[in-house]
Amino acid sequence: MPFLLVKPLEKPLKLLFLSRLLVLPALLLTLTTQAVPVYVQAGPGSFNHAALDLLAARKHTDYQRFYSGTPAHTYASAAQAQAWAFSALANSTIEGQLVPAIVDAMRSYQVTELSAAVHMPIEMCVFGLTKTGKISHAASHPAALKQIGRWLSAHQIQTKPVPKGTNEAARLLAAGQFDQNTVAVGSCALKAVYPQLTLREIGIQDNPDNHTLFGLMKMEKRPQPISEDEARSALAQVVSQANTLINTRTDSAKVLFSHINQRLAQMQPVALFKAQKHKPIEDLSREAVVLSKALEQAQQQCLDTGSVEAFFQAQMDAAKAIQYRYRAQWLAEGVPNQQADLTQLRNTLNQLGAAILETLTQYLARHGNLTGELAAVFRQSVNTDNLSEKDKNRLYAALQNVRRVENCTITPL
Repeated sequence: MPFLLVKPLEKPLKLLFLSRLLVLPALLLTLTTQAVPVYVQAGPGSFNHAALDLLAARKHTDYQRFYSGTPAHTYASAAQAQAWAFSALANSTIEGQLVPAIVDAMRSYQVTELSAAVHMPIEMCVFGLTKTGKISHAASHPAALKQIGRWLSAHQIQTKPVPKGTNEAARLLAAGQFDQNTVAVGSCALKAVYPQLTLREIGIQDNPDNHTLFGLMKMEKRPQPISEDEARSALAQVVSQANTLINTRTDSAKVLFSHINQRLAQMQPVALFKAQKHKPIEDLSREAVVLSKALEQAQQQCLDTGSVEAFFQAQMDAAKAIQYRYRAQWLAEGVPNQQADLTQLRNTLNQLGAAILETLTQYLARHGNLTGELAAVFRQSVNTDNLSEKDKNRLYAALQNVRRVENCTITPL
């Protein structure tokens, strides 16, 4: 299957790969704007496309993508070019979780290096030629069609299997090869590839906990093909390594999220003190002091001050919302008869604010930017009382935007 070159190469291929190999470790560990060649399983708009978008956002790296179709062709192309390959490794809905096409490709190719892993929820989206109208058929890859059985049955929709993939199903629909009553089903990333299609439904997969594990790997052709059982064992080892990378990043994020939760949990005694002393919840002069300290530390930690200011403002707004909800609750129940020391509380808040920025700095340096992969972990970890889902969403959106400053030396605190 011929690969699709998305961006034209600016210099001869061999020279590009040679120069890339000389500087690749630095490219993968630091912020960079130079494109890194990657052979990507499937096509534009696929789940592989969406997963690599997440990795690019996390690493702040521009990938020069060669969409290569099947796993076997992707690995062969990457091995021949001595470049990176990006493909699925395992899926939570498959018996045994290992992707069969990857197992088959692993018989002839082996992983020599695993650079990064992405664990992404698989959300099935429905695209049509129009926003409304009866749906009689759904076109997609056979594997995708198997994951939307309940939706097909509930709407009495027949299937049109497209073995070449979800991208091909969307392309055929956009090209007028299907009638008005046919929809294409696949990744929501298809919208960026085929803007003429209309997004009709989101999240129609049978299993809401459908996740796929993807890997960025260096490949090498085996001297001789191995058996299927040996290939499954080899792939299982790669999956284990990928899960270790995922777990390490998640555990680091949980430490950061715990500090954020602890800071917000202090809002109950803060609200109690203000209620007992008949003080207003909003204190703009105090907010200015908190922001000033945060921005000073952010500058010392080589964090972008604008994004840190937006995050701390979101934290303070969430903190005020929590306090207002306690005050409303106490209007009916009465103010608790407990002591609260505002001086001690402010010392604790200052320490937690500093811990948040220090932990965030370490996380960004080690794991790259926060992305949507960890949104569910954030919502689960930040669970203090009287914090709404909207508060959490705004907090995480602001946290995702915090960036490190390039060419900056951290000043010891």
